[in-house]
Amino acid sequence: MSKWIDKDLFGQFQKQKKEEKEKQSTTTGVQLRNEFIWETPERGSDTQPKIYTIRFLADKTGMFYKEYSYHMFRSGDKWIFAICPKTDGFDKFCPICSVTSKLYTGTAADKVMASNYKRKKKYVGNICVVDDPRDAEKQDAAEKCMGKVRLYEFPQKVEAKLKEEITDAKNGLGPFVFDPGPEGYNFLLKVGSTKKDAAGKEWPDYANSTFSRKPESLGTDAEIEALMKTCVNITEYIDSLKKSDEELIKIVKNEMLYDMIKDDVESYMSKRSRAAGKEELEDIPEKEIYANPSTKNEEVFNTDEEMKDAGKGKSDDDEALLKELESL
Repeated sequence: MSKWIDKDLFGQFQKQKKEEKEKQSTTTGVQLRNEFIWETPERGSDTQPKIYTIRFLADKTGMFYKEYSYHMFRSGDKWIFAICPKTDGFDKFCPICSVTSKLYTGTAADKVMASNYKRKKKYVGNICVVDDPRDAEKQDAAEKCMGKVRLYEFPQKVEAKLKEEITDAKNGLGPFVFDPGPEGYNFLLKVGSTKKDAAGKEWPDYANSTFSRKPESLGTDAEIEALMKTCVNITEYIDSLKKSDEELIKIVKNEMLYDMIKDDVESYMSKRSRAAGKEELEDIPEKEIYANPSTKNEEVFNTDEEMKDAGKGKSDDDEALLKELESL
């Protein structure tokens, strides 16, 4: 050991870093997202969509798919992503929703800000990737998705097609949209593009997506059993992305909007403290509130409506949102 380095201090530092590494390797949040999330399907053109073939699957607990609410916005040169507490019920307190509500009652400029912070909705479930045209461009077999289970975070337009088959008792496919066996049906995800809008932008279009006409097995019973064992617990996945109250409040403070909801937060935290026997907020490091740097923006804004809202000031559904905000 060099005379310029304190052996004992280095030993302590080395131990600290080993503990951090071990903790990181067992964390289910960012690691889980990177490893198991299906990369956002790329779109084709307005006349030639890109086609992906997938099979929806239930997770190990029998959960088919789940809806969650989130906030996603740019803060400086970073993207902030946070699961909204209202995912677990509209009675839950969310400081970002509280800010949004306050802003929507303000000036025109405030409303522009509100559309940036507003709550959005997405769905997540397990899929088997039957065919991904992007695999042809990958040299490493480990990077290819075909035949593997991934978590798919999908937009409302895809969920609507899935829901139609589930709820149509007379003509729908019912449970067979989730069946990995010979009676199950693949979903043909056709991702096209809308025509350019007034600003010259195009958005993903899922309108032509549909379930296949014929059922098809994903493999033998043994192969399917092995496949199903790789499905991810959806609830645990969503929980792994959640932030604490303190982290959400830190986000609002970093946006310089805390004074707007200070009374609401203090009232809520006082009730929470009395219930849990806690008196002070935790000191959350600023680095923990930011979205995973490797997360692509389109992984979150992957519907035409959501991407439009991310790129403009005023949302198209302000009136509906205002009605909703009145009940917050």
